[in-house]
Amino acid sequence: MSSTAAEELLERGLTIIDNVIPSSDVARVQQSVSADILANNQTSIPHLGKTSNLLRINQDLAPYMAEPRLMDTLDLVLGPGFRVSFFTGFVTGPGRERDIWHADWPYNQEHNTRIPAPYPDIALHLTAFWMLTDFTVENGATIVVPGSHKKGDHPRTGGPFGEAMDAREDEERVVGKAGSVAIVDSRVWHAVSPNITNADRVAVVIRYAAWWLNLNPTRPSSQEWDPTYEQSRIDDLPIDIFNALPETIHPQVRHLLPPSM
Repeated sequence: MSSTAAEELLERGLTIIDNVIPSSDVARVQQSVSADILANNQTSIPHLGKTSNLLRINQDLAPYMAEPRLMDTLDLVLGPGFRVSFFTGFVTGPGRERDIWHADWPYNQEHNTRIPAPYPDIALHLTAFWMLTDFTVENGATIVVPGSHKKGDHPRTGGPFGEAMDAREDEERVVGKAGSVAIVDSRVWHAVSPNITNADRVAVVIRYAAWWLNLNPTRPSSQEWDPTYEQSRIDDLPIDIFNALPETIHPQVRHLLPPSM
């Protein structure tokens, strides 16, 4: 394996790739994405804007989704044919409070469709935080526990690793500059952290799955849709939007076309 980022991702469970979005483009993308998230907000959680499958509404990230270093890392860790399983935009406003430790689908043990704990030590799903504003300690950069992807479970009531709201001595923040992409193994314990500034933190979270992972439980249009995974849903991508996307990313998102396609 030649990619340093891929090696770090497998070892620590996280890595950061800088300048995936060039600095000259970040402000434009951030303003456009933020506006569309807030205009299509799907949550009533205080101090939060959230829009699932933002790609069907806003395509400003599309030109960067085939960035060579990113593609190389995803390919080395997940294997060829990896696919987008989640594409949700977030605007985290001032006053947002800390939330629970969790692992992302399909590892979260609180839901019906999951890989039961202790889950195997294999990288099959990754969570990427596309930073459209700087991620800082003050504005709520995501909290993580490096190496926790090797534990086989996540903090939860009745589990072996403590309660979901317990602070930990080994926790870190995922800090980085706007335009960077932080990738974590979806098994890594992570949590929302407080935004104590007076400005929004804007990000798009894209999850990537190995080609063979069944994504139907996260799709409302599928007969296998699991409503307990509302927070991980990904809506269909309209055919006209798909056709207008760069062909380089078609393999990542083709499966999101409506079932009739």
